[in-house]
Amino acid sequence: MQSHAYSGLRWVGYTVGASIRGGGGLYGSSLGQGNPLVTGYRFVERGGFISGLVVGGIFYLLGATVASMPDSASMTTTTDTRTNQYGQREVVTTNHYTATYDRSPEARQAALDAAEASAKGLVAYRQQSFELDVYTRDWFGSQLGDARGYRMNFLFTVYTAKRFIIEGGFGFGDVSAIIPGKDILVEEKFIGIPIRFIVPWGPLYAQAALDLNFRGLDFGALSEEGEVRNVDGRSMTVDPVRPIPLTLSVHAMLWRLNLSVGVETARPWTGQFGYVATAGARF
Repeated sequence: MQSHAYSGLRWVGYTVGASIRGGGGLYGSSLGQGNPLVTGYRFVERGGFISGLVVGGIFYLLGATVASMPDSASMTTTTDTRTNQYGQREVVTTNHYTATYDRSPEARQAALDAAEASAKGLVAYRQQSFELDVYTRDWFGSQLGDARGYRMNFLFTVYTAKRFIIEGGFGFGDVSAIIPGKDILVEEKFIGIPIRFIVPWGPLYAQAALDLNFRGLDFGALSEEGEVRNVDGRSMTVDPVRPIPLTLSVHAMLWRLNLSVGVETARPWTGQFGYVATAGARF
């Protein structure tokens, strides 16, 4: 027998609400001098079309780009000696690029058709969800919150039996948060793969979320001296974090309400843990 939460997750639905994060979780500082309070608004679509439309569009653009690319390219260089307007002789080097297209127009059209079919399949796939978080330093007009930014996740769902759900997809985000009482700006950037493991039980479901962050590769290019940035008239030291957070949470689907509370960490080896809570109305 399907649980209430299992059925609710499969139906087309929308949740609009708010979220709050604190402690050393997803947006926790790596400097050990405190952590920001991150408040914002949350929108979730399940069984809709946003994820399919966006990811399908990306697939189509990539396929169209590949179909139009030359099969090979070559470069030749020529040099010419000229006399400029001052009577001086100068050597001019010119590079000539040649693109070769070996595939037939039919083969290119077949590749384009395959990309279009994949995009349409993703748009039509109804086992998908979309998550949008927008963070503010003026939560509901209360001037509560230390962060600004956003995060989007485009997820596709696999329902295994009736007790286990897996979601995965693509996401990106950019959040900057000020540590209270400190001139430190936590800068979190994310482009990667969000993964969700969900176990429904009655009106509740437990979720383990892991976000694989490709922006962790940035650290090879970041300045070791640290960046100083002007934020609202204050000079702040930037604390760049590129976490791969693990979040364990419990969610309740109670009629038109969707509530959740959880713990998260990006650096468990340092003992840094934070909390996350959300509340929203379901439609």
